[in-house]
Amino acid sequence: MSLPPGFLDELRSRASLSQVVGRKVMWDPHKSNQGKGDMWAPCPFHQEKSASFHVDDRKGFYYCFGCHAKGDAISFVRETENVSFMEAVEILAREAGMPVPRQDPRAQQKADKRGQLTEVMELAVQYFRLQLRTAPAGGARDYLAKRGLTADALERWEIGFAPNQWQGLWDHLKAKDVED
Repeated sequence: MSLPPGFLDELRSRASLSQVVGRKVMWDPHKSNQGKGDMWAPCPFHQEKSASFHVDDRKGFYYCFGCHAKGDAISFVRETENVSFMEAVEILAREAGMPVPRQDPRAQQKADKRGQLTEVMELAVQYFRLQLRTAPAGGARDYLAKRGLTADALERWEIGFAPNQWQGLWDHLKAKDVED
């Protein structure tokens, strides 16, 4: 599901990270400065006695100097509650009193179209890579070998050969049930 631009920024600004994290940790009163939004506690992600887990409430991020866990309110809820990204967004939105926007059908259609186009492009890459192994591509293979490209490089960069006609690509895509 795609969310409208700015929704996540608004959610992060409304959700107090120190309150979200405060449900799971006990703040160190000696190290923390609540007035500046600078909070410290033992890390909820690993066992420790010292306060190496830092929350910067003004910037909206956390970082543990012990286990190097880092993120924002959404990632904290995901990790500690073992939920998906959208479930974490819904939890935080509910707490912040923000309605989660409904999915825009046009955005879903756009995403579906993008996925279909990506599939067609992958099929075309597959076709051109196969063409590099055919007899008409002998000159291209010689050229690539002269340039020092190994079989691994050809594989890695998905290098192919485009024959001098398009009917082969058309037939290949039709055989894979790609619509006109």
